[in-house]
Amino acid sequence: MDAATANLDEEVILKKFDQRVNEGIVIYQDYQTETFSDHGFSLEFRLLSGFVNKPTVSKDPSPPPSKSGCQPGSDIDVSGFEVADLGSTHLIAFNKFAAERPHLLLLTQNGHRRQHESLDRDDITAIWQVLTAFDQRRYLILFNCGVDSGCSRLHKHMQIFPAPDPEEFPLWPDSADPVVRVSVPFKYFIYRFEGRLPSPDGLLIIYRTLLRKAEDALGRRSSQEGAVPHNVVLDQRWMLLIPRRARGLGGVDVNAPAMVGMIWVDTEERIKMWKEQGPANILAHVGIPANAN
Repeated sequence: MDAATANLDEEVILKKFDQRVNEGIVIYQDYQTETFSDHGFSLEFRLLSGFVNKPTVSKDPSPPPSKSGCQPGSDIDVSGFEVADLGSTHLIAFNKFAAERPHLLLLTQNGHRRQHESLDRDDITAIWQVLTAFDQRRYLILFNCGVDSGCSRLHKHMQIFPAPDPEEFPLWPDSADPVVRVSVPFKYFIYRFEGRLPSPDGLLIIYRTLLRKAEDALGRRSSQEGAVPHNVVLDQRWMLLIPRRARGLGGVDVNAPAMVGMIWVDTEERIKMWKEQGPANILAHVGIPANAN
């Protein structure tokens, strides 16, 4: 383990996470879950009352005003939430609004980097460092690229948290069952690592290959103004990339966790809105319908 990842000890991070929760700095509370199936697509609603005050982002791409605790150009307050630096390019901080124990953010040190930018080699290297350091449990790393991908902040960042227990809620990308794959209501692109995590250069090639497929599916290319909207989910086993067309539908926003079936909501009313519109319908709308030409 190099110096950049020397502080990524899971037991130490969990103790610090619990301390921040007890101090009221990190908002993490007991939650209720409900499993649900829509046209064969399985999902889990998680009611997190602490998310009531979770901020959202507007379509305005202008830099947010400087605030105490934020880096210049950033709209994410990391003061009191710091965990570790990953060299000169990235840092890890606790997510103030936590859905898991622990729930972390992987941010660029440069607060002017934006969420609509595609992942670059520094981002992928930081992801690789996290995945290789967190080897006691399975962790997921997620990236919401652009407002239409469901991001809630503009400063370029990724989320890190433990994967759900497969006995309680299996993730559909883990399944080799063709019936499960057919039930996914949107188009996606996945690369399985065949038992070994690739090098950072290998991961970057895989990401760019999947992104090009997403661009083809959306019928347009990424540009200097930003990448095409997409979600990324990856762990030690696979990388998943989902092209996106919309942020949400009918009052519900959809981020990367929701696209793999983990729907985090702040009120019972929000669950009702999901059910009334149909989760499969919502996910197909914000992505590209699986049956689209």
